[in-house]
Amino acid sequence: MSHTIELRKVSKYYAGENTVSMGFARLDLTLDMGEFVVITGESGSGKSTLLNVISGLDSYDEGEMFVCGEDTTAFRTEEYEKYRKTYIGNIFQDFNLVNSYSVYQNIELVMLMCGKKPHECKERINELIELVGLTEYKRTKASKLSGGQKQRVAIARALAKDAPIIVADEPTGNLDSESANVVMETLSKVSKEKLVVIVTHNYDQAEPYATRKLTMHDGRIIEDKMLRQPSQVEAPAEKPLGIVGSAGKRSSDDMRKSNEIKLGVRNTFNLPAKFILLFIVYLFLSTAVLGMYASTKQSLNAQDILGYNEYFKDTSPERIVVTKEDRTPFTDEEIAKIEDMANVEYVVKNDIGIDQGVALDSGDNSIDANVYDASTLKKKQLTYGKLPENDNEVVVYADSNSWSAQYLKEEGEKLIGMKCRIVSEMDYSIKVSPDTVTICGIILDEDSKTMNYTGYAKLYVTEAQGKKIASSQMHFLSKTTLGFGSNTNTNYNCVSMIASSKVPVGKTFISEDTSYNFGTDKAVGKTVNVMVKNSYYTEYAHLKVDKVFTKKNIKSLLGYEKNDYDMYSYYVFVNPADYKKLFDKGYYQVSAYMSDSTAYKTTAKGLEEAGFNYLMLKDSLSDMTGGFQFVLKLLSYASLIIEIVVLFFIAYAVIRLIMRSRNSYYSTLRILGASKKNTDNVLRIELLLMMLIAFAVDMVGVVLLMKGIIVYQPLRSALNFLGSTDYVVLLALLLVMSLLIAKRYSRKIFSKSAMKAYREEV
Repeated sequence: MSHTIELRKVSKYYAGENTVSMGFARLDLTLDMGEFVVITGESGSGKSTLLNVISGLDSYDEGEMFVCGEDTTAFRTEEYEKYRKTYIGNIFQDFNLVNSYSVYQNIELVMLMCGKKPHECKERINELIELVGLTEYKRTKASKLSGGQKQRVAIARALAKDAPIIVADEPTGNLDSESANVVMETLSKVSKEKLVVIVTHNYDQAEPYATRKLTMHDGRIIEDKMLRQPSQVEAPAEKPLGIVGSAGKRSSDDMRKSNEIKLGVRNTFNLPAKFILLFIVYLFLSTAVLGMYASTKQSLNAQDILGYNEYFKDTSPERIVVTKEDRTPFTDEEIAKIEDMANVEYVVKNDIGIDQGVALDSGDNSIDANVYDASTLKKKQLTYGKLPENDNEVVVYADSNSWSAQYLKEEGEKLIGMKCRIVSEMDYSIKVSPDTVTICGIILDEDSKTMNYTGYAKLYVTEAQGKKIASSQMHFLSKTTLGFGSNTNTNYNCVSMIASSKVPVGKTFISEDTSYNFGTDKAVGKTVNVMVKNSYYTEYAHLKVDKVFTKKNIKSLLGYEKNDYDMYSYYVFVNPADYKKLFDKGYYQVSAYMSDSTAYKTTAKGLEEAGFNYLMLKDSLSDMTGGFQFVLKLLSYASLIIEIVVLFFIAYAVIRLIMRSRNSYYSTLRILGASKKNTDNVLRIELLLMMLIAFAVDMVGVVLLMKGIIVYQPLRSALNFLGSTDYVVLLALLLVMSLLIAKRYSRKIFSKSAMKAYREEV
């Protein structure tokens, strides 16, 4: 039968800076179950070093040590960790309890480390607490116990592992005689079923209970005396350790992931001062990274749209221009299909109005604007007024870069109810819509996601009003040719046609100057052949000349003043129904606006699968930086990375200082048998949870900021450029940073042996 512990010619040395000292030399020793062994001797004799080697806290330098017949010579760190966890229960002179844990939690700690589930521990813990006489202190924190009570908790903790070997280094050194007797009596009871080895200077306290006395001097055993017959206890089976970490299997004494999580969560909150300090640091880290990331996104967005397109005025990165392959108008079903696509927020049918500017003319002032669909607005967006309730009401939107922003800001609510004409931005004499409209709402947007390089405001109108405007703008984009009479070859490229309800359907009013195109014949009753041609269609109309207007009759026929004749002499007036037939042929082009411009690939894929042609506006811009846009982006990314790296090291330095109070905790876990992996995981969980809490608080702040409850305009403007994907990326980045901090910190505190870390921290 193998001995529980057997040492053969074992030596231990300590290397100093320029010296080598001996712990003990060439010891031969056997220890068996049922023994209560007391090691005594003067200071420096090697007794504590021997205890540390027996317990696996220190390795040995020569000789052989066997545990239940298994040679430990080739043990690595992992094997020693498993040995301590499975076979050794430690009791220390200074107790080495977790002061922020209760009596129950201190005992539970080692059971959780050994893979027990929390509900499996309860009964055994209560038995041990009763055994050491601390039932009434079960929920009391260790920091509030007396020295004797703390030592009894340490004994109960050692017993909780059900380890066959109990080692105690000066277990009564800090206790009064009464407490010391209680501790010794408890250890004596334990030794009936285990091997108990204690080191003490006060042999008299241990003598009544000891079965064997070892006396050491100058690193050697000078006395090995059997005091009384030990209990007959069967030793554990031979070869108990085997190969640590067998592939695909989890040893029954490995810590469970759920237990690591439980300890990590417990450690997060059990020290209020540490929690508050870490929370402040992590909140600062999270907020700083969030701000830097948002600012970078804002900068990158500005660079993305730092260009121009001579055909499109709204070059928002969220905009996609969509057309059909067969160049026919969109049906309602097709538009609905685009609206239902992933990442599409809304579709503007009156696409032509976005790029062909109009002017909102009040007589005293004018506002240059592009035309949008009012159905895309929400009431909460309004700064003043209300949403349009009829076709003659409009909403004006301006961001801080619009030419009209200052005017709208200064006039504010006074503009509500103002009557205006919608006219051509190139010629205010030409109405783009026959209606006089009323400003019913104003939006002043200081948080626009898109830098407005055109300077244009936005005019939001109803769909019906939008159609009228689109008809006029289609007219401006079309080539309109007039043919006068059936027997003439005279063609006339008309500058403009104007719709007027004063003209009968199928008829036209032309000027006296235009009538000369019929030669000597009178124009009235003659046919004007109209051909409209653009990139989408060609349309014809045959209109009879009903009236010829002159300076004298222009007011009675059309309502214009005599002095206006020269201005309108080149125009042909037709009925609105005929005008609509020529220019209102449906929507040949629409614009889809994405919720998230960074997710454009999803939208593009949907459009391709549906068979539509599309143009991503942000990809159509001419570079205004002279080819340096790519370099500017690289610099932005590089700047962000450098800022985050600097922030990481600053945060790590502060966190390391705060976490120094936890060094003794993690050292305790290691000497109690937790593996480096287990301890790393507990640390990771603690720091990851702190980051999640800080990020959650930041997200609450973001919501309050975006709702206007907290006011900080620069940050709010930057946050406008972040979508849900960005917040996921941010969270992942912060969690990685937290993991790196944990890894760097754990490398620092776990770079030393368990015993060295214990000596330094405890």
